[in-house]
Order: sequence, then C-alpha cells, then structure tokens
Amino acid sequence: MSAYIHQVPGRIRVRSNAFRCGSDKAETAERRLRSMAGVRAVRVNPHAASITVHYDPKRVQRSDLLAAMEEVGCLGPSARTVDGTRQVAEMVGKALMGAMIQKAVERSARTLVGALI
Repeated sequence: MSAYIHQVPGRIRVRSNAFRCGSDKAETAERRLRSMAGVRAVRVNPHAASITVHYDPKRVQRSDLLAAMEEVGCLGPSARTVDGTRQVAEMVGKALMGAMIQKAVERSARTLVGALI
C-alpha cells in the first residue's frame, strides 16, 4: 500500500487510501493512535485520504506511530523506513534526470538537422 508521509517535530501527516471515506481501518487507526502515550491529537480527513497526528516527540517516536498504523493495515512495512522514502526520492530524481537528458538530446538533434538542411 503506497503512502505519503510528511512530518515536522511533533506532527506527522500520512496519506493513504486506507483513510478514504468510510474506512474501518481509518477509525481503528484513529482509536489506536489516540490510546498511545504522548499522542496529543489525531484527525482523520477522509476526503484527502489522510491522518494527522500531533504528538510529544519526547514521549513517542515517529516509528512507533507508523508501526501502529501498519499494525491496523493502513500502511505497508516500507512506509516506516527512511530508506523506503529515500528509494522513492532516488527513483523520482532518476526519472526527472532521464527526462531532462532526453529533452536535451531531442533539441540537439533538431538543431543539427536544422543546420544540415
């Protein structure tokens, strides 16, 4: 299950299809997170398919919050790892570089053909 994770100290927002309208998983995740020590507030936004958690970083870790969401089926195991996020970023970077290089080659080829004609 794919997820988008954004965080700043004391706040984490996770987007996942598991948080879509009427999802039992979203309700279960919300209850589970609210019961954790150090969690201050939990808000599910079913229209944006996201959950936002405000927490005390001295009492609970980001990885614990993500593990709780994984346990109820809202996230896949790769969402908890920084390496998983890094791998996605690397893939996007490579795709962008590939597109830029392809565009530069196309322009160079057009320029060369234009000069020859």
